[in-house]
Amino acid sequence: MKESAELEIQKQIYLLIEREPGLHLTKIADLLNITTPLLLYHVRYLEKHELIILEQERGFTRCYIKGEIGTEDRKLLSLLRQNMPLKIVLFLLQNPLSKHKEILEKFDISKSTLSYHLKKLVDQKIITIQRIDEDEGYRVIDEDEIIRCLIKYKPSRIAIGVNDTWANFTVLKRKSPEKKNESES
Repeated sequence: MKESAELEIQKQIYLLIEREPGLHLTKIADLLNITTPLLLYHVRYLEKHELIILEQERGFTRCYIKGEIGTEDRKLLSLLRQNMPLKIVLFLLQNPLSKHKEILEKFDISKSTLSYHLKKLVDQKIITIQRIDEDEGYRVIDEDEIIRCLIKYKPSRIAIGVNDTWANFTVLKRKSPEKKNESES
């Protein structure tokens, strides 16, 4: 009986990691309503049997299904699993070349906190700073790659306070100049 209960917990952990790659251990424990030590026991078992991989990131451990997600996607997903970077990226996808002040008006955070997150996104080459006259604006470097990752892994599903941002997000297909003229006729 004990073995089937352990298998069920391991199955739940595996399926959650498969559905939500890149979650922290504490988030997995919360979502499955189990203690962290119990989770660690089962996660170590799954890792030992090469079903999942664990990645350390600034004191946190993120979980992925082994062989499912490449290194670049894991790097991107680890940022997009964080609430504020995700909100900033979604905002910049909708409002390219936004200035620091414009981004700050959108979110209830301090200037220094926003600067910290913007620097982190710039350092990871997710966004870039572009000159606008005498000011600077921020934009997402590879919009298509970010959108692909957002659609494929849906990191906003569990993020706090992102549902409104994601619900209002629309991806406009860019028309080539020829097609734009044809559609205006």
